[in-house]
Amino acid sequence: MSNEQSIREEETKRLNDVLAIVDARLRKELAVLGARRGDVVGIRQEFWDDVTVNFSDATELGETWTSIVQQAELLAERERSHKVASAEAERLAKQRDNPYFARIDFAEAGGEAEKIYIGRSSLVGEDGQTFYIYDWRAPISSLFYDCEPGPASFATPNGEVAGELTLKRQFVIRGGKLKHVFDTNETIGDEILQAVLSERSDTSMKSIVATIQKEQNRIIRDEKHKLLIVQGAAGSGKTSAALQRVAYLLYRFRETLTPDQIVLFSPNPVFKGYISRVLPDLGEANMRQMTFRELIEARLGRRWQVEDLFSQFETLAALEGSPEGEARERAVRYKGSEHFFQTVGNYLARLQKEGVKFRPLRFRKDTIVSSEEIAQRFYGAYASGDFGERMLKLRRWLNEQLTVWVDRQMGEAWLEEAAELADEEEIQRAYVQIRREGGFHDGAFNDEERMTELLMRRAAERLIEPLRKAVRAFRFIDPIGTYLELFRSRSLFAECSPDGKLPDGWEWMAQRAEETLGRKTIDHEDATPLLYVLEALEGFRKVEGDVRHLFVDEAQDYSPFQAAFLRRRFPKARITVLGDFNQAIYAQALESGGFNGWTRLVAPEDTAVWRLTTSYRSTEPIVAFSKRILRPEDAAAIAPFHRDGEVPTVNGCADAAELADRVAADAKVLLEAGYATVGIITKTAREAGDASALIKERLADGVPVTLVSGESAKLPRGISILPSYLSKGIEFDAVLVWDASASRYGREQDRKLLYTVCTRALHVLHVYHVGAPSPLLGLDEAAAHAAKDLKEAERGRA
Repeated sequence: MSNEQSIREEETKRLNDVLAIVDARLRKELAVLGARRGDVVGIRQEFWDDVTVNFSDATELGETWTSIVQQAELLAERERSHKVASAEAERLAKQRDNPYFARIDFAEAGGEAEKIYIGRSSLVGEDGQTFYIYDWRAPISSLFYDCEPGPASFATPNGEVAGELTLKRQFVIRGGKLKHVFDTNETIGDEILQAVLSERSDTSMKSIVATIQKEQNRIIRDEKHKLLIVQGAAGSGKTSAALQRVAYLLYRFRETLTPDQIVLFSPNPVFKGYISRVLPDLGEANMRQMTFRELIEARLGRRWQVEDLFSQFETLAALEGSPEGEARERAVRYKGSEHFFQTVGNYLARLQKEGVKFRPLRFRKDTIVSSEEIAQRFYGAYASGDFGERMLKLRRWLNEQLTVWVDRQMGEAWLEEAAELADEEEIQRAYVQIRREGGFHDGAFNDEERMTELLMRRAAERLIEPLRKAVRAFRFIDPIGTYLELFRSRSLFAECSPDGKLPDGWEWMAQRAEETLGRKTIDHEDATPLLYVLEALEGFRKVEGDVRHLFVDEAQDYSPFQAAFLRRRFPKARITVLGDFNQAIYAQALESGGFNGWTRLVAPEDTAVWRLTTSYRSTEPIVAFSKRILRPEDAAAIAPFHRDGEVPTVNGCADAAELADRVAADAKVLLEAGYATVGIITKTAREAGDASALIKERLADGVPVTLVSGESAKLPRGISILPSYLSKGIEFDAVLVWDASASRYGREQDRKLLYTVCTRALHVLHVYHVGAPSPLLGLDEAAAHAAKDLKEAERGRA
């Protein structure tokens, strides 16, 4: 018998032994689950039958209440028990399918080697001591990810454990059957990576615990740094590593950390749905997911109409090549820059001394407190302290002024009329209050006057309640007026500018800001700077101090304002940011200064920067094709994982009809070939809508075709048609790029967008164009590379 066959038989027997244990546990949990379900249903149905109800006196009422509480507690306990049993049964069912993926043999110094099997979750014997499977997050499991056979060590909460790693073995197990087994001298063997990466994609992101690389493992297990910056090429596993990091943190700090103390900022709703299964598949509840748009809408959306990032992208695409489009893009780039961030910071420092705009308190035509009076108080009696302290004092003072104003109105004719219109219920409440205060009894002589005065005061308070509410919400601050002042004065802007200069196109920006903000609409490039100013003036009151970890995906698309705002919103959180500047597709990120907006948030000694350069997602031909889109200096650090596949194709079409014909036909062929997800990616949402209509006309009703919008929460199977920006972070078995022509992707600004679109493909990439192809595709260079490869192949055969 060969050694390979012997190893396979040994591991198959061990697998069957483990599965027998899992099966026994699963049967037991299912029995418990059935019993608990019956208990819950029974208690719910008979809840009131088992409660003694008697309201005859205080004693009986107390006993009734005690009986209800006891029954409710019993129901809650059974429901908790049912939930625990259900989670355990689900975990065991997953373990039955794929119990473990690796084995290491490790001997501590002076001891014998122990066989360690590693899986998504642990399996412990009834004695509580025998580990059949170790959780991949356990300290000893790091040996598998970090070490090669030979001297090795791993860190534990009690210190370093040293020894020798004598064996590394990897498995592919599906449906409880051993498919592949490999011994390797590497951290993660290429055979396993080839097997996993060659599989078809799904509509949800997969866990990568079986293929975590050494550099990814360091990111996952980092407990030292307060800021982790992960720069990684497309498909290098940035997001996957971040999600495994969440799972690791929940495991490592399970006594003190809960999922709702972890927040992940996603680039769009489609991505939120795409990653939603990773943590549950690892037995953990999902962390909170948000988009930055949600924060903006929550603070600004109720008072103003705010443009979102996708709408801005669509507008710039529609205006492409026009003077207005160029001016708007220049403004967008500048307002996302480090220069503008510093300018606004200097402006806020100046506002400590002068310049904050306030809104007067008015009732009908009567000015209760003018904006000038508010400013005088703010910069006079309340001149000391920060913005937050001063605004709180101002709020209290304004409430006092409202009370004084009500006192002055007593006896005014309009208020007497309002009191006379009081309804019966209001009159009854006033009567009861005066009775409680000793009125309406023998000897009282002014009850009617007191009633009238009380009704007048209540009428006044009811009418000015919107003003009190506005004061509580700091609506007496005029954030738009304060922000606009920066664009109304050239000298003021230059004074606040870090270099004393105005940006190119300042006059256009100033006019645009006046027009849009004047009609209560906010361009996306103004939204976060305005929000930052508003929050600064209010003292950054809205904080989430209980959040312990903050994750930001596609961080290269965040402006310095957004980074600073998130630090203020989550002041106690450790931050992990993930990004790739080759995928910085939005104009607001082009002048952001790299990761400077993030690195300023945390001291250098508490910051770690990790770089992931190997692209695992796509085949080697797709990575090579995509790299040619980038500038050579940007592509140099990207290394493909060696996985063969089809060479991408570039297909010219005479017109839109032929484009639709070819894309529809090719998409259908790909589905029939077994590719589960086919992405047709357009540049804009308008193009996606047009493409969807054309494709659906050409395919039978039974072919699944979905137009994915910015509101979509789940990626479907079959053919998905979507705009470029919604494809970020997502992958498809096959990608068909819709009209990569010179007219659509002809500018330097389109380079990273086209690269991002092409790198969504795992196995197949087809690019189509109408008319001249995009010069960014580098077709001449591609032809030269192909000719060189052909010559080398012929030379090899000779």
